[in-house]
Amino acid sequence: HFLSQPDQIQWIPGVLDTLKQLKELGVKILVATNQSGVARGHFDAAAVEAVHAKLLWDAEQVSASIAGFYYCPHHPQGEVSRYSCACDCRKPQPGMFLQAIRDHGLNPNQCWVIGDRLRDLEPGLQLGMKAFLVKTGSGLQELEELSKRPYASLVTVISSLSEIGAIVQEKPNLPACKDSQASICIE
Repeated sequence: HFLSQPDQIQWIPGVLDTLKQLKELGVKILVATNQSGVARGHFDAAAVEAVHAKLLWDAEQVSASIAGFYYCPHHPQGEVSRYSCACDCRKPQPGMFLQAIRDHGLNPNQCWVIGDRLRDLEPGLQLGMKAFLVKTGSGLQELEELSKRPYASLVTVISSLSEIGAIVQEKPNLPACKDSQASICIE
């Protein structure tokens, strides 16, 4: 399933409220996403940007914020020649994360990465970020695979993104809570 049109967006209950809460706590939200549908010819980069604009608009309607969007349009077996390649930005490679770190002047040790796939978490783990596997989306299917990975003990499993707000409130000594420059990358 490729999310290629703004009207396909379906927010998981509680996510927008969590984004608002995180903004109030000074946590910067960044989105990093693989969009191989561009390379495969299913939609163009303008469609990805339209979805991102709608996500940002939805967040702003509830006084939440998303500080930046990063996406990889590439795929090694893509059908659109300019995007048909291996690259350093397609997760699990860290290229998008490195760009976000540069753009926002972040310390990766003070950042969190949240995703529903292990490939979403791996770039953040490589860079020293705290990782959360969320059980929504593909997260439940990824749990078995997580137990086989050498980094399994570094990943906290949560039921939904809504749990992050509670974690920030309960554990103010976590790295992402010490610095107003902290961020969370949502995959």
